[in-house]
Amino acid sequence: MDHFKIVQRALETTWRYRALWLFGVLLALTSRSGGNGGGGGGNVTMPGPESGFPAFGALSGVVILIIVGVIVLLVLAFATISIVLRYFSENALIKMVDERERTGTEVGIGGGFRMAWSRSAFHFFLIDLVIFLPTIALFILGLLLGASPLLLWITRRQALGIAGTIIAIGLILLVVLVFIGIFIVVSLLRHFFQRVAALEDGGVFQAIREGFGLVRRHVVDVILMGLIMFGLGIAFTLLTIPVMIALAILGLLAGGAPALLFGGLASLVFEGAVPWIVGAVVGLPLFFLVFGVPAIFLGGLYETFKSTTWTLTYRELRAMELSADEETAPEAELEASTV
Repeated sequence: MDHFKIVQRALETTWRYRALWLFGVLLALTSRSGGNGGGGGGNVTMPGPESGFPAFGALSGVVILIIVGVIVLLVLAFATISIVLRYFSENALIKMVDERERTGTEVGIGGGFRMAWSRSAFHFFLIDLVIFLPTIALFILGLLLGASPLLLWITRRQALGIAGTIIAIGLILLVVLVFIGIFIVVSLLRHFFQRVAALEDGGVFQAIREGFGLVRRHVVDVILMGLIMFGLGIAFTLLTIPVMIALAILGLLAGGAPALLFGGLASLVFEGAVPWIVGAVVGLPLFFLVFGVPAIFLGGLYETFKSTTWTLTYRELRAMELSADEETAPEAELEASTV
């Protein structure tokens, strides 16, 4: 298998097939989603139960519970939407690239959404549950077993306790290293499980079984492609670091100046946290526009390239096996006829 030819083909497909970009961006957003929290307070004192208003305390408690409930519901809704979009995007990328390779047809964004809306996307979710939940459970169990020598402190003998601590640290480090390797292998296998589910319309366990068999039969080619993608990932990160720094500086300049201006004007009228809130409301959208949008777009391009590379790899391995079967078929027929 010509690994570098596949990478070159994936780069060309990523650049020319622009309908893929939207699904790559959605995948980048949902695969690396995260958030930062913060809080602030002012110097305003509100009356509470201790100030002679017991009903206010009960009311404020109900309000807090309602706010917490709303936040929990919003978080759950966001997580559900992210999960759905992630698996739909992965499904669309795989099927759109396969369609282009099979027929030469480049479907649009609407066609991509129609391809994404299939049961294979749900199978992706189930595959992740099947392969990652046991792995995480075993990792937690391994950490607990690795930490078990700490129980020697129960003996109240300092020498045994210190020895147990040293052993526990070594065992925990060993468990972490082993499971890092396991997670890498599982993540590598996952590419092939998904493509069997999406392109062969396989069920969950069929996808796992056939995907594992394909990797086992071509383990050297898969490892080499994994190493190439690992190196390209490092190169992409190093190349984008200066770009991210430049975008961050531009974002601070674009959002910081208006934030200071409007925050300063608000401080002439309001006190406490209000000027800071006004500055954030004005500055953060501008910062996101200058920094966040290009960063997400670059991440989406890389996700598109990565998915395309593994789809082309899967197709190439299948083609190699089909070619081998066609070559051995006449020989088998000849042997059968001579018998």
